[in-house]
Amino acid sequence: MKDIKIVIGKNFGDEGKGAAVNLLCTGRNALVVRHNGGAQAGHTVETEKFRFVFHQLGSGGLQGCPVYWSRTFLPDLLKLGEEAESFYRAARKPPSIIYAHPDCACVTVYDVLLNSLREELRGSRKHGSCGMGIFETVLRAKNPEFSLFLRDFKEADKDDILLKLRKIRDGYTKVELARLSAAYPESFSRPEIRRWPDFIADENVLYNAAVEMLDHYRKYIVLADWPRITAQFDAIVFENAQGLMLDWDNEEYSPHLTASYTGLKNVAELLKEMGEYETLTPEVIYVTRSYVTRHGAGRLDYECAKEEINSRMADRTNLPNPWQGTLRYGRHPAGEEFFRYIRQDLTHLLPKISPLTTLMLTHLDETKGRMLFSDKERDLEEFAAYCQEQAPGLIHRIVNHSFDFSA
Repeated sequence: MKDIKIVIGKNFGDEGKGAAVNLLCTGRNALVVRHNGGAQAGHTVETEKFRFVFHQLGSGGLQGCPVYWSRTFLPDLLKLGEEAESFYRAARKPPSIIYAHPDCACVTVYDVLLNSLREELRGSRKHGSCGMGIFETVLRAKNPEFSLFLRDFKEADKDDILLKLRKIRDGYTKVELARLSAAYPESFSRPEIRRWPDFIADENVLYNAAVEMLDHYRKYIVLADWPRITAQFDAIVFENAQGLMLDWDNEEYSPHLTASYTGLKNVAELLKEMGEYETLTPEVIYVTRSYVTRHGAGRLDYECAKEEINSRMADRTNLPNPWQGTLRYGRHPAGEEFFRYIRQDLTHLLPKISPLTTLMLTHLDETKGRMLFSDKERDLEEFAAYCQEQAPGLIHRIVNHSFDFSA
């Protein structure tokens, strides 16, 4: 029977999913599956001699495990080349094969530019987007006239991709640009805003994007249907991006969400397509720091200063940036609220599948081995008892990120 592991961020992302996937892939014939978001993900894998932030490549890449992009993944072929080259320099070996579903909708340079412009226009009221064009791609892909899928690259030459991108630029992006100009007339008179329409209209931007996207597709992508590709592997490791509380369906935190399903929704559909759905016994690994972080705008309950957790800790991946500002910190909610999103997420599998549910704890070294809650701090023994008291039967295992995940 196929060994299936599903790695999900419990909170707002940045929990340590990359480290979990790397451990799960060590010494195994595993396929990593990316199914939500795209290049905006940042999953860090760090060893004594290696440190890399995975965006579109799977975090099992150091172990030589290939990645599969499902149809709901949003690849940015332009950025892929830079990531692949950076991996080669860091690991001293080329990245593993990228298998991909032909129906992946591709992010274009125009989605990124439009996304960035919208955030600039919001000024101090930024949404918290990281400017990677994900939501813009989701919106554009709803109109078949302006779609661009991986399958469009299969038999294409440079002129074919130029034609596709030109149609997106002239028929879609410039229309959206005109709407923004009408909505923010004063802002468009500012020099720092005027440069965005210039980028969009630039023929060199169009040409270079077409050439590089096609080149990166040919170098790194192998189109493959699911589930046929899964037959080649003993283990399937689903690498979710972002966290449960940013899920597109989480109206409680709207509008500061990600334009994808961050939990089991996509995974459940992929498992059904693999066949023998009700015989599967996956392990769902919810990853959480010993405290909560959030990058960008939006609600963060029990927010606190970093100094209240550990003034000396530093996050090398989530550095301050113009799009999302500085990483924010908070404590976990106490009681049933801590478990609420896990319980909701598992309904995508239950009752047909009864998975093993694991809670993986990270960054405990920064909190002296304690989980930080709104009411008190709990050591691991107290926390294990707390899980049984507050959510009996929900969590089957609690592990530290340095432990072996083998069943």
